[in-house]
Amino acid sequence: MTNRLQTSGWIALSIALAMLGAAVFASATGGLHVEAGGVQMTLQTSAETGLQLVFAAAS
Repeated sequence: MTNRLQTSGWIALSIALAMLGAAVFASATGGLHVEAGGVQMTLQTSAETGLQLVFAAAS
C-alpha cells in the first residue's frame, strides 16, 4: 500500500510540474495554443487575469 501511494505521489508531482512549466511557457510567449482532432485548447497567463484555460470544439 505504501509503495502505491508513493508512486501516486510522484505521478501527481510530475503532472503539477508539467502544468507549471506550461504556464511559465505560456506567460513568456504570450499564450499557448494546441489543436488536435477538432478540439482546440488555449492557455493564457497574465498578472491581471491569472491562468486561463479555454477548450473549444470545432464542428
